Amino acid sequence: MLAYLPCFLVFFILPIAVTLFAYALVCGSLRGLLNEVVGIPAATIFYTRVLLIGLLFIGLATVLESNVEYKEGQAFMEYVWTAASKLSSLLVGTCVFLGVYLVLVTILAASLRRRNDQ
Repeated sequence: MLAYLPCFLVFFILPIAVTLFAYALVCGSLRGLLNEVVGIPAATIFYTRVLLIGLLFIGLATVLESNVEYKEGQAFMEYVWTAASKLSSLLVGTCVFLGVYLVLVTILAASLRRRNDQ
């Protein structure tokens, strides 16, 4: 049982770390864009929180669907391949979510952008 704990921690920490890393990369630019385009602080907070919640749900779904079977004497590389397959499904889900989110924010920015009447 104790040998299973490090495997579970790796499979728990890795998806959450990847989603938080993606959020950290996107959050600053998204806040700047929304503050410039929308100009409503509550909207900026709402859209950044939706991004964080969506990414965390994808990460938690990956954690919850991971089924790691720890077997005595199994090669370490088997766990590496299992982690890579879980990370692959996480990255696909994150990429799809970010793509859809990007389309929605682009539509929002295009429809609400400020017009120069000069």
